[in-house]
Amino acid sequence: MTESSHLALHLVIASSLFLMTEFLSPAQANAEPPASPMMTSAAAARHSDMIILTVDKKALQAELKTWPQNPAAASLLKRFRIAIGKAEGDKQQEGDNRTPEGIYFAQSHILGEKLPMKYGRKAIPIDFPNPIDRASGKTGHGIWLHGVDHDDRVDEAKVTEGCVAFYNADISSLANWLKGYQGVVVIAKDIQDVNRNADLTAVESRTLAWMKAWADRKVDDYVNFYRTDFRFGRMDLSAYSDFKRRVFSSYKNMKVTFDNLRVVTHPKYAVAFFNQDFHGDQRFSSIGRKALYWERNEKGEWNIRREVFENRRFEFMTFTDAELALLSDSSAGGVGSKDKKSPNL
Repeated sequence: MTESSHLALHLVIASSLFLMTEFLSPAQANAEPPASPMMTSAAAARHSDMIILTVDKKALQAELKTWPQNPAAASLLKRFRIAIGKAEGDKQQEGDNRTPEGIYFAQSHILGEKLPMKYGRKAIPIDFPNPIDRASGKTGHGIWLHGVDHDDRVDEAKVTEGCVAFYNADISSLANWLKGYQGVVVIAKDIQDVNRNADLTAVESRTLAWMKAWADRKVDDYVNFYRTDFRFGRMDLSAYSDFKRRVFSSYKNMKVTFDNLRVVTHPKYAVAFFNQDFHGDQRFSSIGRKALYWERNEKGEWNIRREVFENRRFEFMTFTDAELALLSDSSAGGVGSKDKKSPNL
């Protein structure tokens, strides 16, 4: 039984980035020198990017980062100390007390007043089991990033039933950045094995080639990107191939475009996700987002095992330098400042 097995909570919350009342009162402002135009401009500078949280089970540490299309330009925003499942290894089944390892998307947040005390101020569910987990026969549910009833519990390190626990100040801060259905959470035994340059380059190249084959209506080339054990709903690869041939041939004018491509890789698999707009003649349109789950075949080549389309968009997180400063100062128990790197924004 997972940590949330007694709760069937899926609540959409509206969380603002930061409360503007955190700024100085008029009395305090009068006691300080007036801000120069340059300082005001810097505080108001806005940045926009995808946000990713990497969870290192070995180091008991999580890192919040920006995730541009070129990962070499990613910026570390903050480190957090964490606690994980009582049992070692990757989660396989309901009740094994293991923290899953893979690539996940944050879901709708749950506020503290809706939670038992042991989950602290907030909870951020993740989509375990995801399509790869289900294809691999894994079971379980209710894996969350959440707070604790008392911060000392995080220091005990391996105490949860599979969730990832944070100090309460940290989960409150993190919730402002890891938005539901937008933030990406990568959990690994050792984070050094995540997002290797060679894997990122290979999966991005394969994804771009897949996009081109679809846009050019080259069905044979398109189908060759899928694994032999690929399934889409009730369709196996053969049925899916026939379906795509009918789609490609049914339109005189067909246009498909993509944007906001991001790639994340893991020792177990990789995910390429992006916005996708499809228009067929003037009779059908499909506007949303897609996630391609790539796995290596026996030759070491990346092929698609699962594909998910949703009627929502991937959107960047927009933030200011002032909000970034609040993030850096918000933790009561995170990794010490001597271990922090300055963001390159």
